[in-house]
Amino acid sequence: MKVELKKIDKLKRTIKVEVEGEEFLKEKNEVYSKRSKDLKVPGFRPGSAPLDVLERHHSKFLKEELLKESLPTFYRKALEDQKILPAGMPHVYDIKLTANVLSFSADFEARPEIEAKESNYKGIKIKIKNCEVKEIEVEKVLTNLKEGIKKVINKDLEDGDLAKWASYPDIKSLREAIKAQLFIEKSRERRQKVDNQVRAHLLKVFKVELPKDEVTRHHQELVDREIYNLQRRGVPQEDIDKYKKDLGERLQSVAEEDLRIYYILEAIAKNEGIKIDNNIGDVVLGFVLNQAQFSS
Repeated sequence: MKVELKKIDKLKRTIKVEVEGEEFLKEKNEVYSKRSKDLKVPGFRPGSAPLDVLERHHSKFLKEELLKESLPTFYRKALEDQKILPAGMPHVYDIKLTANVLSFSADFEARPEIEAKESNYKGIKIKIKNCEVKEIEVEKVLTNLKEGIKKVINKDLEDGDLAKWASYPDIKSLREAIKAQLFIEKSRERRQKVDNQVRAHLLKVFKVELPKDEVTRHHQELVDREIYNLQRRGVPQEDIDKYKKDLGERLQSVAEEDLRIYYILEAIAKNEGIKIDNNIGDVVLGFVLNQAQFSS
């Protein structure tokens, strides 16, 4: 297999691939053999016709199947040969297929190469506040609960009746439950603030060139998701259509930031030998947080 790679800009690449000789004939024979079982040739049982005879009777179909199966295979092999990781799908063109040769060209964007220096992600300084639930906050929840119930039953409830209405044996138990729930909410908010500090730091110290096609794809995913959520909430389609332009502009920066963070975390994972899976964000952010310096 002959591979010619051209670097167009920081990420855009063009690759030309030509496969011939035994490598091509082996792939061709394997594809044709698999397909021959379902093809009929006069005078032969299914799957028993010689490949040259089969090709004469089903040339167009077999060539289409050969391209469908072998072109992606040789594209991946060419990328492996050049040690390149692509971002998104390629634009394949100049496809030529003869009896002995397959050649094609492909334009694609490479994934950004990021140098993950430990000094950029270890020992990050994080400001954090202790989670503390004050009595006044519990009282506020109780007051809101009382007012909400009063609107339903048109009556003020004493503490004991309020607790029973909320399925608790006494007011003390209800207060403890409210306090626990508030603590959980504060803990969640604190973790979000910590994550935001980490993301802001990583975005500042790492410079990432983004593949344009990947940004476009992710941006469209975000827009589609937001529109779907609006539809589920019953927002009229007319209002959604008016909102689309502002929505697209607002989510552009979100899409870019999401991808930058993803590629940064991926680079950190590679540098630290962390196995990459669908939860790369949680896993690598957790690792970075374990290395961080916290202060109140």
